[in-house]
Amino acid sequence: MYPEGEPINQLLSALKSQRLRASQIAGVDGRRGIPKLEADEVICNNITRWRHLCELKSSEIGCYLAHLRAIRQAYQAGLQRACILEDDVLLEDDFGRVLAELERLSPEVEMVRLMGLKVRKRKIIRCLNDGVHKLVRPERGWCGAQGYLINRRGMEKVLGYANRIFEPIDKVFDHFWQFDLKLYGVEPHLLWETEHTSSIVKSNVHKASVARWLYWLHPFGKFWRSIQRHIYLYRYKKEFYPAEKPKQRLGRTARIKL
Repeated sequence: MYPEGEPINQLLSALKSQRLRASQIAGVDGRRGIPKLEADEVICNNITRWRHLCELKSSEIGCYLAHLRAIRQAYQAGLQRACILEDDVLLEDDFGRVLAELERLSPEVEMVRLMGLKVRKRKIIRCLNDGVHKLVRPERGWCGAQGYLINRRGMEKVLGYANRIFEPIDKVFDHFWQFDLKLYGVEPHLLWETEHTSSIVKSNVHKASVARWLYWLHPFGKFWRSIQRHIYLYRYKKEFYPAEKPKQRLGRTARIKL
């Protein structure tokens, strides 16, 4: 863990140096138990058990709610776009300039991930004006929710789908095809994750036991979701293909999985 306040101070300083205004949003602490739910938020442990053979840890739920409520706050404030950053990231020098260009993209680009933890096949949609960065459309999720730009239409889709909590928030984004979120990414990444010990305990660590029959049901559910994903990709194949993996490392984050 970082000393109290250090990560966010580093981020705020970096934003200020690039002449970007930012608002701090309080996180949701799930380290000591399940946070109090608001509005129509509901934890669906039954779905988590059969889809992931575990239950979400309270810290994962806290992280989930922090993102969901940040998106809800931006939507209720009437914002057309919001850039949401976790406090343990650092910005590349060209972050602000490229972000400004991403903000001018068509409303069809509903969410742009500014970094990711997995390298996936993707279609290059266009080169950005600096000639270095590219807007891409990955056929599968990048993993991670460290930073992203989301427009109003994207907010509506996330808020309409994600009030049922049954998987980590980055998995919701990874499963964009389940609620038709038009998800993109930017290469090279515009930020990177600082090396630190996370306070989020993953649900695949010390898994809660689930009923034995769920282990038999799980592969069928996984297979069915795979079919749904491939149907979606086929339906929008012109948007996703031709696709190939990038030929070079996309960012500085140590946890990127090739």
